[in-house]
Amino acid sequence: MIESSQPRRWYEPNIVSNPLTHFGIWTPHGWRVHEKRFLGTAERFSLRLIADGVTTHFRGALRNPRTGRVAWRDDLHVRHDDPFTDAGIYPCDPRIESPAGTPRWAVSHTLMCYPVADHSLYTHEYTWDMTSGDLRMHFRQRVVEQCRTDSIDGMTVRVSHTPISSMIEGNRAEPINNSAVRGVWSNPKQRGDNFYAQRRVCHMQLHNAVYGVPTRTPVLQVHGVYAVTSDDRDVVNAAFDREGICIDEQAVIDRMQIPLDEPKLALIRPRYRKVFSACYQTEVSLPDSTHAEVTAERVRAAKTIEGARFAEGRVGFGADASATGRDAIGYAGYDPAFDFDNDGVVSPADIARLEARIGRRVRHNHYLGAYFGGDWISTGCLLSTEHAPGIEVIADYDHGSGYDAEQGVVRLQRSPGKDVPVWVEYHYDAPAPAGTEIVVHAYREA
Repeated sequence: MIESSQPRRWYEPNIVSNPLTHFGIWTPHGWRVHEKRFLGTAERFSLRLIADGVTTHFRGALRNPRTGRVAWRDDLHVRHDDPFTDAGIYPCDPRIESPAGTPRWAVSHTLMCYPVADHSLYTHEYTWDMTSGDLRMHFRQRVVEQCRTDSIDGMTVRVSHTPISSMIEGNRAEPINNSAVRGVWSNPKQRGDNFYAQRRVCHMQLHNAVYGVPTRTPVLQVHGVYAVTSDDRDVVNAAFDREGICIDEQAVIDRMQIPLDEPKLALIRPRYRKVFSACYQTEVSLPDSTHAEVTAERVRAAKTIEGARFAEGRVGFGADASATGRDAIGYAGYDPAFDFDNDGVVSPADIARLEARIGRRVRHNHYLGAYFGGDWISTGCLLSTEHAPGIEVIADYDHGSGYDAEQGVVRLQRSPGKDVPVWVEYHYDAPAPAGTEIVVHAYREA
């Protein structure tokens, strides 16, 4: 039963509500949607909690300390008085810092700066109850741990910290795998064969103009999403099997000019054209070019941020402007499009790889400015005006073989041997250490 004080919610097979007036989020159960309700002003209040190293369920933490009530509805959007989001695109959800000054959330523009932009892992590290005002913390802790494979067939490994982090989308914690487990290696430097991950290039149809659901999950990383044109039919038929799995990567590279060997070369913004959308009730931008050339200007752009490093929680709209020196777009500094080796820093080696390919013609990689979830991928731009299903793309991504979050058992794609040491990189949910200050920001409205 939906409480009358909560916004209307429904699920839609595609985006049929105007995203400029409605907020929607993809969940494993479909779209969770509400009509955006804007106020002229909203008052933010903050409270401070001290962690005891054990508690993750904080009862009544969102209640207004003056009235004892939860003082806002979760369809509230504020354009100017919410410093933690971008122009009211996102609702005024509670925002949590732990330790104080370290955001435990990210919004879309922040995720653009993440080397691994998993929306379900970073958008919220907590869930909340609008009736009771309770908060449940799911703080992510990354670790690289030495373990051993099982003694039966070497196809599983058990980690010591549980639960392994799972999906949070739309204020729901779901027991669904995501990119929390990054890999299993036979050495502590995490080099060589990753026994957990597998890269996949597939021909697939999008769910709408932005989102798609790949056949193999959990998604660990997305390298590229490329639009298929009518001229590609012959090569698609020849280079992909009946399940849509690529069987001739070189043909895709040569004939479609999709740089599977260096997908970040194609993270170049296309030209756009304005087209009226009945869904948005205004003009929207659609790509007006299919290919681009790697130029010396692109190299110069990379050199302007040489040395920039990714810092979790310190980029994008989720961070303090004075700390990041962010620009008018909302972020500055580290850009994953120029981090070719994905080590979190734009290095001279990255720039050299880009410079060596000046003059190469590539198909636009529409993963530019996008992110993914445990069981979905997205593009960074609209590929149609009305979100019609069935848009064909080539998706280049990594997927894992899955894990049991509660038991801490990770399944492998390939066995390195029975009862042998391996090193597992993963995230798990942990309470804040004892004595840590947790800051909760919430809103009051009249």
